[in-house]
Amino acid sequence: MINKKTVFVSLLIASGTASAEQLKGGYPGCISEDLFDQMVSALVKKDDRAVGYLLKNGCVMAKSGLPITVLDRGWGTSKVRVYIGDQSVVLWTNSENIQ
Repeated sequence: MINKKTVFVSLLIASGTASAEQLKGGYPGCISEDLFDQMVSALVKKDDRAVGYLLKNGCVMAKSGLPITVLDRGWGTSKVRVYIGDQSVVLWTNSENIQ
């Protein structure tokens, strides 16, 4: 069984490898669309308390270069599978975070 928490934490520290598509980095990624919407709202409002909470409870600022598969690309928001070694986690992130 994949340990999602380990994969999720690895997003913070892993260095990426070459891939057709990868994360640019510097953008939030969250394990649900609802959490991502909350993070975007907190960032727009400059609500540091909410951002801090979300970064500890389902959201990350992922490193650049992490390989991904785009699962769904919407206007402004995309659902991606991020790979860390032989494990992965699905995140919602800004479409601008994809390169």
